[in-house]
Amino acid sequence: MPIYEAKKVSYKTAKAEIKEISERYTKEGSYGYPYSEKVRFSASGQIDQIYVESEQQVEKGDLLCTLFTDELDERIEEKQVYLEQAQKTLNTLVSEGGDANEIEQAKVDLEIQQLEFDHLNDEKDKYNVYAPCSGYFKMSRQFGGGLTRFSWVNEGTVLGTAQDNSEQFLICEIYDNPLNNVNFGTRVELTQGKTTAGGMVVDIINNDNGDFSGYIYVVRPDEDNGLFDFGAVQVSFNVYSRQDVVVVPTKAIKKIGDRKFVNLLIDGVKVEQDIETGIEDGSDTEVTGGLSGGEELILN
Repeated sequence: MPIYEAKKVSYKTAKAEIKEISERYTKEGSYGYPYSEKVRFSASGQIDQIYVESEQQVEKGDLLCTLFTDELDERIEEKQVYLEQAQKTLNTLVSEGGDANEIEQAKVDLEIQQLEFDHLNDEKDKYNVYAPCSGYFKMSRQFGGGLTRFSWVNEGTVLGTAQDNSEQFLICEIYDNPLNNVNFGTRVELTQGKTTAGGMVVDIINNDNGDFSGYIYVVRPDEDNGLFDFGAVQVSFNVYSRQDVVVVPTKAIKKIGDRKFVNLLIDGVKVEQDIETGIEDGSDTEVTGGLSGGEELILN
């Protein structure tokens, strides 16, 4: 019988190294206006006038829409009659020498009528909708251009959204999952062409519309950064750094459920070794348990 010699297995390998590793994310950013505010009706009623188009620039304080105030106007007129009468009563008592108690009571009545009159006038302003900031206004999609005079709206209904254009920031939009360990104050490195600069994360805005989750990372570049406020900027989030730790290629790590392991090559034999991992940096992963460094890892 002929004796067949088994074919020698050839492995592609790499060493578990002792070195520095950093958790870092590099994303593309651009300058823009990340902040916006929903513009809501403060009262229920029928539309009287609409002073804004579906999409246009507005200034802070611009009147966007008004509701009819006929019923409220009648109450104000009625209250004004009571106010004038209270003033006449006080004037008469003072001019004709009324006693102190009568005059004091008339003053109190006048103050009450004045407060109620002022309160009604303040209420009237709730029937007006103003732009909360200067910027780009967009009508709510629920109206679809169908909002007209005499349309009925409820208190709290969103007329539209005003984008705040008072300050421009560098922004990075991330979808579905946030960046691990990136928080307020995280330092970033910025690159635009040959220009490099530093910056800091000053806000994280979570936009969840039901279809997907988005995260806007708002970055304020350092002063005198030399960046242009147009064109793409590479943003590198420097999250975490460790020195003198065991680092292996990420592709060498195998996963089965919650278990993580690597295949070691020991005297030509493949041996599984369970490991614990730490931070990742692109193609490399920190190993916090199971390896001491110098081991030969099987990649294929």
